[in-house]
Parts: sequence; C-alpha cells; structure tokens
Amino acid sequence: MMSAMKLLNSPLKIFFLGLACVLLGFVLPFLIVLGIIENTFVLSFFIYILQLVGMILGVIAAAGLAINKRFKDEEEEAEEREKDEQESTIGWMK
Repeated sequence: MMSAMKLLNSPLKIFFLGLACVLLGFVLPFLIVLGIIENTFVLSFFIYILQLVGMILGVIAAAGLAINKRFKDEEEEAEEREKDEQESTIGWMK
C-alpha cells in the first residue's frame, strides 16, 4: 500500500491515472460494440467501476491542483509583501 501511495503523491499523477481509467472505460465498451470482446455482466460491472473511479480521481486531482496553485500564489504574495516592507538599500531615509 505504501508503494502505491508513493506513486500517487502528486495531483498530476492522480489526474493521469483517472484519465487512463476513463479512457479504458470508453475503449472497452467500444470493443464490445464492435464484437471484439464478448460482453459479460462482470465485464460491464468492471467498466462501470472503472469509469466511476476515473471520474472520482479526476475530481480529486483537480482539487489538489487548485490547492497547490492557491498555496503557490499565497507564497508569492507573501514574498512580494516582505520585499515591499524591507528598508531601502540606498540609505537616503534614516
């Protein structure tokens, strides 16, 4: 379990995993319709779960990316505020 958590430590990685699940959930039914794969109840249930997991991972990844962007923006604003509050290096105002 820990090795899987190390692989999914980034929202971008989670997004691509969710994208792969959704794409596989699209390709498998398409292959069923073409008659390449025989349809069974278990396969249909697996496809449904795959699409559901992909959508959930996509939403989680989007939230994680938004949180990361907000955190970076707050850090940049704090650096700018700190830079503005520093004394002048020219020394004209003592």
